Amino acid sequence: MINNKKAQLSIETLIIYGLVILVTLSVVGGLIYFNVLDLRSYLPDTCNIGGTGELKCEEMKLNKRHFELGVRNLGQKPIEYLNVSVSDESGIHFTGELSAIAENVGGDSIDGNAGSPSLAPGDIAKISIDVSGQEVKSGKLLQGTLITKYKYKDGAITQEAVGDIRVKASG
Repeated sequence: MINNKKAQLSIETLIIYGLVILVTLSVVGGLIYFNVLDLRSYLPDTCNIGGTGELKCEEMKLNKRHFELGVRNLGQKPIEYLNVSVSDESGIHFTGELSAIAENVGGDSIDGNAGSPSLAPGDIAKISIDVSGQEVKSGKLLQGTLITKYKYKDGAITQEAVGDIRVKASG
């Protein structure tokens, strides 16, 4: 008789704990489904240029006024044209290109007035894009598509790579 009561008590305890866990998971799932709880904001910033692996996104920063992207040339040829477009589902879209607004991290400006600008193999270029016309608030998560168009020096074809980006805006 005592063994039956202990067995019944342990089964009832398992059922009660199981129901509590089920209700808790359902509530958390509902909060995530209705975008009340956004777990993406806890994930680290990522940038994947995609394509053949000739370019690598190494650093990025987003704030109310600027989006800065550090792109390294991993290929064997210098790149003379580099265009970056970023867009997401909420309607944010901005574009920047190497030929007019980028600089080598070493401090040398890549400027259209200084002859033909190019990104040498192994070098990194900082592309700075003005985003002051967009609705970028501090803490906003930009998760979207990164389209990169580039052309090798003395090349005839403009290459295109489609990747993804996730970056959280800072103050």
